[in-house]
Amino acid sequence: MRYVLTLTLALFASSFGIGQTTLPWQPDADGDGFIGAEDLIQFLTVYTTQWGPDLSVPCDYQGTSMETLFADLINGDATLDSLYFAYSIYDSALVFVPECPEQVMAYNAVERSGVIRSFDRLVLDDGRTVITSGEEIDGFFAFFDWRFDPDGGVYSLEFGDAAIVAEAAPFFGGLWHYANDHFGLPLPESWNLDELGLHFPAYESTLEQYGEFQFVPYWSATED
Repeated sequence: MRYVLTLTLALFASSFGIGQTTLPWQPDADGDGFIGAEDLIQFLTVYTTQWGPDLSVPCDYQGTSMETLFADLINGDATLDSLYFAYSIYDSALVFVPECPEQVMAYNAVERSGVIRSFDRLVLDDGRTVITSGEEIDGFFAFFDWRFDPDGGVYSLEFGDAAIVAEAAPFFGGLWHYANDHFGLPLPESWNLDELGLHFPAYESTLEQYGEFQFVPYWSATED
């Protein structure tokens, strides 16, 4: 008798066909206020089918080289091994000198390069993922950070070098970093990666207006 009942239920289920679930799931399919055989038959019509959205479907967006590297670093699929930086900046300012009663125009140029070798991937309490760095290079602290904020889809890059402030006050407006943010993909064409390194414009309130910057990342695939 048990086998006959099982076969009967299977035949009823096949007559309804197989379909996707409708959210939210309502176990009382016939609305009679009682979970009975009719409700079981309705359940069998969706047995073994996908429940809710299919999260296994990958994103099919084909990003640029820079977008792909950014995503791989944030997702942990790539590891940033080092980053070479170089810059040449120039500024002028009116300053007092001991031998003159009036201000005179003074000029300052700073050229520096180095390699940042230590990077860590961190997930912050607010949900942002950061590839962060910071180390002393020739006596001055320098860093280059990659950040992604999933709430707004904000991509951020920031470089800083304390040598600019230490060696160049009162020039460069007291600034010591080069940075920018962008909301969402695709990134602008001005954000790109080629054989010369990373290219991205900086905020007007950072150091781009004073000269040229170069950033060359070196990375490898993360081992499982």
